Amino acid sequence: MFETSLTEDSKMQIVDAQVHAWSNGESTGHHRRTPITAEVLDSEMQQAGVDRVVLVPPLWDPQGNAYSLALAQAQPQRFAVMGLLDVPPEDAAQRMRTWCDQPGMRGIRFLFNTKERLAPLTDGRYEALWPVLEEMAMPTALLVPNALEQAAKIAQNHPNLPLVVDHLGVPRGASGPGAFEHLPALLALARYPNISVKAVGVGDYALDPFPFHSLTETLRRVVDAFGAHRVIWGSDLSRLHHSYRQCVTHFSEHLSWLAPEDVERIMGGNLLRLLQWGT
Repeated sequence: MFETSLTEDSKMQIVDAQVHAWSNGESTGHHRRTPITAEVLDSEMQQAGVDRVVLVPPLWDPQGNAYSLALAQAQPQRFAVMGLLDVPPEDAAQRMRTWCDQPGMRGIRFLFNTKERLAPLTDGRYEALWPVLEEMAMPTALLVPNALEQAAKIAQNHPNLPLVVDHLGVPRGASGPGAFEHLPALLALARYPNISVKAVGVGDYALDPFPFHSLTETLRRVVDAFGAHRVIWGSDLSRLHHSYRQCVTHFSEHLSWLAPEDVERIMGGNLLRLLQWGT
């Protein structure tokens, strides 16, 4: 139900599944301090050869979803938004009824990457929300490292809800061999056909330089488990320690075992389908 096929005459588009754009506010953690404004992003996309971007508003932007939505409304063929929830969990179900009335909004992303952010999920405060999202077939991204069993629970209970597990489930700040200690738990999620995985900025998990040969076997196991139709590429541009262009070509040119049609799916086709973002 969630698989797609590509025609021979379809044109490959490179679509980035995750970029934080903001014009003011101080970034946190390992993200760049200089804002990624519309002008900065336009320049970076041209240099890297990226056609479209899904904007994920960062928590540090005092405007919330507004800046990303403004970019998407100005250039709807280049930008779309997977926004952050802007009401308490108990009010989320009602909020979702009008979520996509906001032009440019095509999905939602939840951050469960700290104990404090995870607690409302494990406490059941989102239980009324998942059936609503399932009814709407809302593309829903989950940043849920160290708690992948929660993604499995949601997927099992709501099989028609399209879910995306962010960052291949890698814990915050992890790199080197320890970054994928959770790989068996991630691959186990492949049994749920409504789960896709987002391979975002994976080069930053490697200790070796571009083209990150240390990641090849892990990425191959992920693609083998989920199928190329459920793997989505992205950059997380603001935290890259290598160039945007290298992030693109890592998947498009250096994973030689991927068939051309699989590259096309991973680098954009899957995301366009998931978000119903017309070509």
